[in-house]
Amino acid sequence: MLNGSKETDILLRKIVDEFSATTGLASVIVDIQGKEISQLSNFTTFCQLMRSSKTYRPLCQKCDLYGGLEAVKSNKSSIYKCHAGLIDLSVPIVIDNQLSGFFLSGQVLCEDKEDFPFVFPKQTNWQHNKELVNAYKSIPFFSAAKIASSAEILKIISDYYLKTKIEVLQPKKSEESLLTYTPKPPEKRKEIKQALKYIDKNIHNSITLEEVSCHVFLSSFYFSKLFKKEMNINFVDYIILKKMKLAKEMLASTQLSIDKVARSLGYTQTSYFCKVFRNQWDTTPKSYRESLK
Repeated sequence: MLNGSKETDILLRKIVDEFSATTGLASVIVDIQGKEISQLSNFTTFCQLMRSSKTYRPLCQKCDLYGGLEAVKSNKSSIYKCHAGLIDLSVPIVIDNQLSGFFLSGQVLCEDKEDFPFVFPKQTNWQHNKELVNAYKSIPFFSAAKIASSAEILKIISDYYLKTKIEVLQPKKSEESLLTYTPKPPEKRKEIKQALKYIDKNIHNSITLEEVSCHVFLSSFYFSKLFKKEMNINFVDYIILKKMKLAKEMLASTQLSIDKVARSLGYTQTSYFCKVFRNQWDTTPKSYRESLK
């Protein structure tokens, strides 16, 4: 969801470069497996050497993944030490209520006595490598306060600016894929049955992945994967499909204004409702209603 289009790639490059230029930290965006999907911005020589090594690169990617998952658990920015002892920051990137990757930054040392936890149990003994030892000497020192402040800024960028920009760039959903969607009856997992009942009951409200996963006592990350497996469609697309089918019914059978239809389905902005409707049915709510006449 984060990579693929040229526009998205340009956006990711711009964001990581500007964040690094502003804070002086290294930054990169990775997918949910911890693999880089943006360029490496302002990476220290030490970390460039680490990631160019067949031995250390997998450990760097595991730290990226583990750090991101820690941020998902707490729903806050995560500050931790990587396997080489450097301090990193991580925040989850959630697009359309789906975990899409992680925004990572850091590669610094702390000038205070603040003791940040290691995110990965295996610590690397790199001190025998003279090239890494020399590169380590140039790693910048940040105060604990500056590290914490940078982590908060990173969270704000991910939650608001990055999320909004990428959602605008998302490709239009295929009408055919939704019309031909056939749900798989959730015969085995009671959590999915409970989730579907909750969705039906609250379809006129704004429904989030976190809200429903909390209702069935599962983590949002695990619930998202389980829902896709059991229902043959991801959570966000399922909610959109339910709402847009109901929107069609309301436009056809009631005299409610388009604004009231939008609000009755949990959309606070009519313009966004119209955009979603058009993406699904290739026509606007107004044109659809007029076509029925």
